[in-house]
Amino acid sequence: MHINSLSTDQIALQDAARKLAQGVFKDTAARWDAEGVYPDENHKRLADLGYLGMTVPEEYGGGGASLVDVYLVIEEIAKVDFNTALIVHDQNVSPRIIATCGSEELKQAFLPRFARGEIDCSIAWTEPQAGSDATAVTTSVRKTDGGYLLNGGKIFTTFGDRADYLLVYARFCESKGARGIGTVLVKRDSPGVTIHILEQKMGARGCNECEIHFDDVFVPADHLVTEGVAENSSGFVKPIAVYNATRTGMGVLALGVAEGAFDEARNYMKTRSQFGKTLSEMQGLQWMMSDMRVQIEAARALCYNALSMIDAGKPDPILCSIAKLQSTEMAQKVTHDAMQMFGGYGYFGSLPLERMVRDVRMLTITGGTTQIHQNAIAAAIFRD
Repeated sequence: MHINSLSTDQIALQDAARKLAQGVFKDTAARWDAEGVYPDENHKRLADLGYLGMTVPEEYGGGGASLVDVYLVIEEIAKVDFNTALIVHDQNVSPRIIATCGSEELKQAFLPRFARGEIDCSIAWTEPQAGSDATAVTTSVRKTDGGYLLNGGKIFTTFGDRADYLLVYARFCESKGARGIGTVLVKRDSPGVTIHILEQKMGARGCNECEIHFDDVFVPADHLVTEGVAENSSGFVKPIAVYNATRTGMGVLALGVAEGAFDEARNYMKTRSQFGKTLSEMQGLQWMMSDMRVQIEAARALCYNALSMIDAGKPDPILCSIAKLQSTEMAQKVTHDAMQMFGGYGYFGSLPLERMVRDVRMLTITGGTTQIHQNAIAAAIFRD
């Protein structure tokens, strides 16, 4: 999809998100980082505007938006406020999984509440020994009267301390690999759930990462999303097929931050003078900015092409990996190079550049590390 082919409605959606980001979110973005506090006021505004239920189907009260629509909004917000953009991103993932994989009863019970912004949900997947090795999950679910008992632990669960519900990946039976893994919806304040906030986080400090323990946590039978069975991996594969879009979404988050850093550098270079001329007149620095623009546009094309293919019902997991890898690695370089334009000033927190450098670093790790995506791409190259 070429970004210039956006519909009139999509352009209006993008413009509205840009005005919100630049006019409201930009001025408070530094606070969430400096104080390590959650942007509650932004969350409420996002909920009121329907941005937290964009992917919920219209029949359940949501926006029924395409992935391209959702990430046009996220890209604009990420240019100025990564923490707030991450809220929109995460709260449009779990509802898609429930809408795609859940029972009609589950959809009726939860999707309208997601659409109204009444509840939030975090994905609890990663474990201390199950990071890149995603199917090494040991958290277990066993049937009991009226539902299931959940035991085990998760780590690096974003918003785990705030989400009303946790979408937990767990093993339903004695099995190995993806077979036997399924997903359940767990109320965060259920008896037996213990949550510990992980301290000293490098970036995205307004959004806590959590370690979570489940000790005989009762999960009602109607909170089953996908059942894990020993015979096949469908309980794991179905939600993962939805989650693939999230990998590309990480690329769009990176794209937005990179664009924000680029804009900051460009504006500064027009006014900062050294050696009798502005930085924008210096050829060496012009070339650096040209290189940044090329990489940004390449990331944009890859990400929105991957998302539009998912919207069209033709998902390409390898293209998602390519988009995620290129965009997140691009953002590491662009934010560093943009900060370089400010000299010593860029190194201090009075400007957003050093925050942007820290924020995007997580994106080469979460959603599959760069190396995992390289493995996937390489395997596709040599697959007969």
